[in-house]
Amino acid sequence: MPDDQILVVEDGTAGRQFFAKALKSQGYQVIAAASGPEALGRLEGEDFPLALLDLGLLGPAGLDLLSRIKAQCPDCEVILTADHGDVESAVAALRLGAYDYLLKPDLNPPELHLRVARALERRRLALSNRELLKDLSRTQAELARRRTLELTQIRRIGEVLAGPLSWGQLLEGLADLIWESLPLQALGLEFQGAGAEKPLLAFRRHPGLPEAAFLTFQEWFRDAPAGPAPQGPLPAILREVVVAGEATARVAAGREAPFSPEEAELFRIFTLQAEAALKNLLLFEQVKGLAIRDGLTGLYNYRYFMEILRYEVAKSRRYHTPLSLVFMDIDDFKHINDSRGHPWGDRVLRKVAALLQQAVRHADLLCRYGGDEFALLLTQTPPAHALMLAERLRRLISQTSINAVDPDFRVTVSVGVAGLEPAMGWEDLVQAADAAHYRAKEAGKNRVCGPGKPEE
Repeated sequence: MPDDQILVVEDGTAGRQFFAKALKSQGYQVIAAASGPEALGRLEGEDFPLALLDLGLLGPAGLDLLSRIKAQCPDCEVILTADHGDVESAVAALRLGAYDYLLKPDLNPPELHLRVARALERRRLALSNRELLKDLSRTQAELARRRTLELTQIRRIGEVLAGPLSWGQLLEGLADLIWESLPLQALGLEFQGAGAEKPLLAFRRHPGLPEAAFLTFQEWFRDAPAGPAPQGPLPAILREVVVAGEATARVAAGREAPFSPEEAELFRIFTLQAEAALKNLLLFEQVKGLAIRDGLTGLYNYRYFMEILRYEVAKSRRYHTPLSLVFMDIDDFKHINDSRGHPWGDRVLRKVAALLQQAVRHADLLCRYGGDEFALLLTQTPPAHALMLAERLRRLISQTSINAVDPDFRVTVSVGVAGLEPAMGWEDLVQAADAAHYRAKEAGKNRVCGPGKPEE
């Protein structure tokens, strides 16, 4: 039975009793603290392998407690517990070095035992690798230097956790770090889920590996099932699959020479770090989504749209690529709200937003500009093509039933289109699209106006 000593910081008596009973049943020694100051006192002269912290204590004092634990016990893994989800606090704590985040209402002893065991496994692997490096340094200085470099690479992954990276950047960054830390001939890394339309893949190839062998490795990696994989295309293969929420990461490394137990352990450490990175990025994406998305329609909001608009206008002018802006609003929307009520108006907004989302490219930026107004930024698109798309969107909306309860109820939109011209800034582009939109309104609504398209 395990005899690891665990610090439980929980201000509620019932909570302390639950954790103490559940952990002691597995043979752990439990040291309980009811407050931050008491926990700091327990840390004096102690080296805890694991601490459970109540997220309710977090705030400036709680985050300071987390920092003190990591400063005094760098190898101590920290698991946060909370009565309800608090993404912002969880992200801040994870960036300070917390390992996991558990919701107490959903927590049961078997789940707690599993999370605790995984946290302690991660710590034991790190300590084992550290001791291995010390032993090797006494017999082979060059190998010690290499292992020191490997630990530096692991710390670099920790730095990745603190950065607001995209999924693609995280994938490539992890692939580079693993490739630099182990002598490999081929490496494959894949992310699935997390809102991605298709899996994200990254591969690395040693120059000495024949191209045909590398293509075979790529095909094997893409087709390998999630469970135990068949014999790989290279004699020695390391392979791991980790799951973090709705995201899954697969990684496989291969070469001719067999892997030592130490290299296999180091590879396992990297996959555990990849799991932590995925969790951190998922939390970051949740927080970011709340800041840049419109709550009713799910489209990007005005603030985010204006930020990207400035960037795309500057890029278009720098590289001389076409850029078009489409403004539209729902005709007589005030009458819909007044005659049928605001809940009906909300349904209209959500339906129109969904139709637009399904009809535009993934690369196009669609937002709810305000009220019943929508804006669509089309990169690499000249005004003539933007006008054709705008007309297609106008017809789609006018021909679609908005509500199954009243299938004859339809709405129309008035649309204005403008293209970025050489002397224009982003304000000029907005003004031109807005002016075209108002011309469509004044010409009778349910129409598209823009450069080269006269009002009907």
